[in-house]
Amino acid sequence: MLVEGLFWNSSARIEVNTDPDTKKDEPYVFLGNVTEQGIIKFFNKVMTSQECLEQRNRLTEENTCSLISFSSSRKRASIVVKYPAKAGQDDEVRIYTKGAPDMIFDSTTNVKLADGSIASFDDTTEIPTELLNADETSATGTYRELYERTVLKFAKKAFRTILMTYRDMSMAEFEQVKADNNNFDKEKDREVME
Repeated sequence: MLVEGLFWNSSARIEVNTDPDTKKDEPYVFLGNVTEQGIIKFFNKVMTSQECLEQRNRLTEENTCSLISFSSSRKRASIVVKYPAKAGQDDEVRIYTKGAPDMIFDSTTNVKLADGSIASFDDTTEIPTELLNADETSATGTYRELYERTVLKFAKKAFRTILMTYRDMSMAEFEQVKADNNNFDKEKDREVME
């Protein structure tokens, strides 16, 4: 489901390669923002290009409820989408936010673990050996600390990290939040969704 969120909340695109003059033999090309291309290319390692293209093509404007564009000061972007198949349910609307982890950590409450279960961001976990400091032989910390150590490890290697989060709500709850915040007239009004 997070893969879908990355496609919803992206200006990058994947297209069939129709350029006969291209030096690439690839059947598909990635276009748009380089960072966002990187995200799609990452998922292209676990999905085929055709699956990525099909995923992107399933996304329609009529299911977009609100958009909060990326800005360098906010270091994040969000999109609110509705799922017509879930009409009337508590998860009919989903808010996807992606961006710099340090700009999203304070709004994060839970983490999805590798086995699909959910844990509190404040729950304690074992810190993997590769994230230990030189003076540590073992350590435990919160999931937030685990994520912070991971981001730091990648930053030391000059890698960019992006955190993807989501929150579900009913359409009624979404409409109430919208009404309570100036009908999302301005970007600042929409930021409450994050």
